[in-house]
Amino acid sequence: MWLSGFSLSIILSAITLYAGFNNVRKADDYTVLIIGLLLIPAIFFFAYKGIKLILDAIFEK
Repeated sequence: MWLSGFSLSIILSAITLYAGFNNVRKADDYTVLIIGLLLIPAIFFFAYKGIKLILDAIFEK
């Protein structure tokens, strides 16, 4: 579950950042860019939780 959230947040963040930078260049609107930037911490959170879960399962904490 955590790793699927990680991969989904990477895809959504990349798409929104791309669309946001193109939107800023054409229309000077920062809302999509801000949404993309707010998704970046979610990437790190999901990656941390997913890798921690895998390591705990391997080493049986």
